[in-house]
Amino acid sequence: MIVIDRSKYREEDGSISLENRLRGTLEHGFGWYGQMQAQEVVTEWLSRSLGDEHVLLRNVSLPGVSGTIPMILISPQGVRVLIPSGAKGVFRAKGEEWLRFDGRTRRFKRARPNLQAEALVKAQAVHRFLQSQGFPLPEVEAVLLFTRHRTYVDAARPRARVVLADAVDHFAANLQQFQPIMDQDDVHDIRDILLEPRRPEPESEMEPEEGQGLPLPADDMQAASPFAPLEGEQPRARRFIFSGISRRQWMLLAVMLFLELLVLGVLVMLVMSDFLF
Repeated sequence: MIVIDRSKYREEDGSISLENRLRGTLEHGFGWYGQMQAQEVVTEWLSRSLGDEHVLLRNVSLPGVSGTIPMILISPQGVRVLIPSGAKGVFRAKGEEWLRFDGRTRRFKRARPNLQAEALVKAQAVHRFLQSQGFPLPEVEAVLLFTRHRTYVDAARPRARVVLADAVDHFAANLQQFQPIMDQDDVHDIRDILLEPRRPEPESEMEPEEGQGLPLPADDMQAASPFAPLEGEQPRARRFIFSGISRRQWMLLAVMLFLELLVLGVLVMLVMSDFLF
């Protein structure tokens, strides 16, 4: 299986340094590093069964799609979005719901984040993008893969496919039994368009008609803005301050600063001990 990783936080050998781990967490949230570790596990498992006719893209960004797509598997048998997870516990996938068993109340409760909804949204985004680029695929399957052997999911007609840790080999073997719907050229074309999306062609320059293309007065420009508040509506408070840095990101920056000061303090103590003794 051919693996192409587009993460800016991985080194050439696939490792993630402490600095990049902090940066990635700052950008993507606290669950990011765990997902990156789950990607490595799933990649290793799939590589044991799938040959070079399969291409696995990791951490791909697409225009108009927020965040990155963790894993996209392109095969002669179709395209699948894989969401690897190291979550542990007992879950239930019912329709589009994602529930987790609460040992205290002995009942299933809605879990956050909803991994099944995440898989479905990202698969639909990839499907729409490929269709817009001229690839009329019937679907892009959403697949949840779990890397912990003690994780169990009660699947009650889920919208996404759920693959437990001990069933990944079966998933890969079963995939190859499906009837191919693409040749290798199609696989490569989809790989290329996902890695380097085509930009829309610029519109041809035309002379503005009378009354068009003229600058609007300041009041009219504010009214024409899609972000302007409606009449009678109070302006929404900004969610982020100081150039878009959220409170959680400030906390991570504080942790990074503390660690750097700690390392600096240790170095100073070592130098002073050598000087005095």
